[in-house]
Amino acid sequence: MNKSTRLMLLLLVFYLFAPASMAVEVRVIALFTNKALLQIEGEQKLLSKGETFKGVTLESASGRGAVVIIDGKSQKLGLNQSIQGSFKKRQVRIKKIYPELQGMYYVNGKINGKPTRFLVDTGATFVTMSGRHASQIGIDFKKGERGYANTAAATVPVWKITLDSVMVGGIRVVNVAAMVIEGSNPREALLGNSFLRHTELERSGIVMKLQQKY
Repeated sequence: MNKSTRLMLLLLVFYLFAPASMAVEVRVIALFTNKALLQIEGEQKLLSKGETFKGVTLESASGRGAVVIIDGKSQKLGLNQSIQGSFKKRQVRIKKIYPELQGMYYVNGKINGKPTRFLVDTGATFVTMSGRHASQIGIDFKKGERGYANTAAATVPVWKITLDSVMVGGIRVVNVAAMVIEGSNPREALLGNSFLRHTELERSGIVMKLQQKY
């Protein structure tokens, strides 16, 4: 095989296996607090802060404009403004979780980039952690919205906050609503529905499988 033939074969292999890039056009149709009605590739979609559609993530929105993320790059748009960009076709991210001896599903992940052990809890509305845990990973939770919750032992103060990100097995969700309970319980953070709603959750036998929605 001569050098020119070898080069052509290498280029062909690169073309076949290189991540596919897709062009996308985004226009802002309407703006709301933490929501925006976007036209993405001709299809209108109302996105809330942190949601993704066709490779476009709404990072923030107000009456003054929207910030969208395409292929990791932030772009600011005003009402009726549009942009064209491209993004690499995302790989399907799947995390399989196996039960421990007690039948509980624990998984390691990250909150705001800090290692965290989670208990998967489909009955929890929010990602939930103790005040002790939040302080250990550098979250000033008392700046959040204060309330109260009943536990088996007493009525305790709680704070509703927004986490920058939660990541489990390569599945990363930004701007995740969370609840912090004063004290040292729960022992492990609960992976609740404010994260799980961004995934497809399936069970096959004893195996729990999480797959990120796009």
